[in-house]
Amino acid sequence: MKKILVLLGTVAASFVYSQGMIIVNNYSKFDFYGFLIATNSTAGCYPRVGNDGVIVVPAESHMGNGLELVYKDYMGQFSSSLYPTANWVVTQSPTSSSIMAWNNANLSPGSTIATTTKWYATKFDMMDMGTTTPNTENFRANMNIANPCGTGINDYFVTPSGNNSAEMFTISGITYLQLY
Repeated sequence: MKKILVLLGTVAASFVYSQGMIIVNNYSKFDFYGFLIATNSTAGCYPRVGNDGVIVVPAESHMGNGLELVYKDYMGQFSSSLYPTANWVVTQSPTSSSIMAWNNANLSPGSTIATTTKWYATKFDMMDMGTTTPNTENFRANMNIANPCGTGINDYFVTPSGNNSAEMFTISGITYLQLY
């Protein structure tokens, strides 16, 4: 009985600290070119995980039309997402960083990296639809959800013109990045 309780406690703890899902809804008329970052906010901010190359989510790609970006985990996203990431930059300490392929066992859903990190930040530039031309709205930002590893809380952004905005938040373990 004691072993079962320990096992149940471990399983529950892994879900509490698991990375969770991230969904990017791009409702804007611009293409998202960006990075998504997860970190461990309780153990010195490491490990930290981010995509190795830019992720592109086209304009008008969202849950309403089934074209949103969804990452359920670091490994599974490669075969299930419309916008897969082949490699992740994994930073284990201020002096130790490596690139891991999406299928590296260290990134599996039950691994220490996956069970101790949560999505919390993004860096992006919005480009004119179908091009790599920066938009004229100055729609670019570094954003993060409240987290001891972030410098302040930047979970909302509005362009100088007020025509575009972005927000990042978590509900029931799912992190959302909404671009308008």
